[in-house]
Amino acid sequence: MLHVVQGDLLESDCTVIAHQCNCFNTMGAGIAKQIKNKYPLAYVMDQQAPYSPMDRLGEVTFAFYDSPPLLIFNLYGQYSYGKGRHTDYNALSNSISKMMRTIQSMPEHVRQEFPFVKVGVPYGLGSGLAGGYWNKVKLILDYYSEEFKIDIFAYKL
Repeated sequence: MLHVVQGDLLESDCTVIAHQCNCFNTMGAGIAKQIKNKYPLAYVMDQQAPYSPMDRLGEVTFAFYDSPPLLIFNLYGQYSYGKGRHTDYNALSNSISKMMRTIQSMPEHVRQEFPFVKVGVPYGLGSGLAGGYWNKVKLILDYYSEEFKIDIFAYKL
C-alpha cells in the first residue's frame, strides 16, 4: 500500500530510498541533488551505469550503505530534463518494478543487515521538476506495492 506521510525523506527511518533520475548523469536539481550531496555513492553509481543514456530509460542503479543499512535507488524514469514534461510513465513503471524485484531478491547476507524494509520516495515523485502527473505516479506506486507486498511511503515536506 502507498502511504503519504509528513516529513523529510532523507531524515526518515527508511531502509530504501528511491528517486527519479534523468538519463544524463546530472543529479543537479531537486531531491536528486540533495541525494547526491548526502549520499555521494548514489551519484557514483549513476555515473558508472553500464548503459548509454537511451538504454538507461526504465533501468535502475543503486548504492548500498551499511551503517545504518540503506539502499538508494536511482530510477531512470525520464530521459532528459529542463522545461516541460519529462516523466515517461512506462519507464518509471519498469524502474519501480526492477527496484521491487531487487529488494525481494537480495542475498541472505544482505537481508540480514536490514532490520526491516521500509521503502520511501519523495511525495510527487516524477511530478515536480520532471513535470509528470502525481495521480498517475501514485497509481504505479500503489500497483507495485500491492504486487510485491511491500509498503511504500511518500514523504511530503
